[in-house]
Amino acid sequence: MYKAIGFDYGGVLAGEPAKGFNQKIQDLLGLSEDEYKTIYFKHYKKSNRGEISWEELWKTILDELGQSEKWQDFQKISDAQVKKLKTINQDLVNLIDTLKAKGYKIGILSNNSKEAAEHMRLKLSDHVDVIRVSAETGFVKPESAGFKDFAKALGVDLSQLIFVDDSENSLKTAKDCGFTDILYRSYDQLVQDLQKLEIL
Repeated sequence: MYKAIGFDYGGVLAGEPAKGFNQKIQDLLGLSEDEYKTIYFKHYKKSNRGEISWEELWKTILDELGQSEKWQDFQKISDAQVKKLKTINQDLVNLIDTLKAKGYKIGILSNNSKEAAEHMRLKLSDHVDVIRVSAETGFVKPESAGFKDFAKALGVDLSQLIFVDDSENSLKTAKDCGFTDILYRSYDQLVQDLQKLEIL
């Protein structure tokens, strides 16, 4: 029996799924999807733990690729993405309120900065029970320790948790951890998936 539903922030509760941003960066740098994932996931944990900034992460990646001259072009894409991530998806907030009214615990688990965590709390604290952010906890999805910490904060077992994320990478430990995952692509698709699980 499910008792809690967790949500990623960027690409789910705010902004658009990361696939669009990723594709723009792949096109800019002339990378295949696999090449992009390889170099991004090589470095991303340091940024998500708050050890380096978002800018430092991407300067490192561009330097490693020998494409430092594309920094300004990257910044334009990045600035547009950051702006989108400050826009909360109201349909999702309404859905969360509906789920809370049904008695489910609701939480946010995000690979993000401390600044983003403050923004989440400012905008969403009234709608969720728990907010866990990697730069504060040190746990980066898909690390199982992060999901265990999240479930504990919600007061549920992992088997009682559904987690919604737009990143396949963030969900790849779902089976081992024991929670039910939903890969987010759109609001309508999410509603259908929750209906299949008899949550709605």
